[in-house]
Amino acid sequence: MIYQGDTHYFLCDLHRADGQIPQITTPPTITIISLTTGNAVITAQAMTTIAGTASLYQYAWQIPATAILDDYVAIVTYAADGVQQLGRFLERVRVGDSRVLDVVAKDATVAKDATVAKDATVAHQSDVVSPDNSPSIQQILAKVNTLPANPASSADVAGLASSINDIHDFAIGTWTIDKTTGTMKMLRLDGSVLASFIFTEDANSSSRARSS
Repeated sequence: MIYQGDTHYFLCDLHRADGQIPQITTPPTITIISLTTGNAVITAQAMTTIAGTASLYQYAWQIPATAILDDYVAIVTYAADGVQQLGRFLERVRVGDSRVLDVVAKDATVAKDATVAKDATVAHQSDVVSPDNSPSIQQILAKVNTLPANPASSADVAGLASSINDIHDFAIGTWTIDKTTGTMKMLRLDGSVLASFIFTEDANSSSRARSS
């Protein structure tokens, strides 16, 4: 497969079957035709001999960047040993859209976007040299400025988590009262003691006082 912007060399060897050089009266010309449209993209262009040879000809096809993605056929016309060859098949080539084959990238744009960062999403030297003029840097700064001036420390977060656990165990855990000793205990869900109290009670009221 060849690609838009490439140069492809078509070769035409006019040696006889026995390896001898024929009598060439009309040097070969080449025509390149699109198989989809049937239109000739190159018409009857002269082929040139390769240096050091007498009957090996070449033509360099500069494939336009706008060439349609298609199969192309090259045909040649020449006369040798008194015989004229008109439109003799030379070669079939394919102009493809990507150097990545098949399902990996059926569209060159998809392949490019998947592997090359968009210019707008990457930092540039100008962003560092003149950050005040950089939209990207200013967008980042705007996000940073919304952060609280005094964010919670890790110790604050750890203390809050401990308090939440205590509230959870207090609400759902077990309470036990030993009337023989006048003690009251609050147990966590895992059975450990959350808090202990001295429990007093008379005919009119009851109270508790934290002991541990």
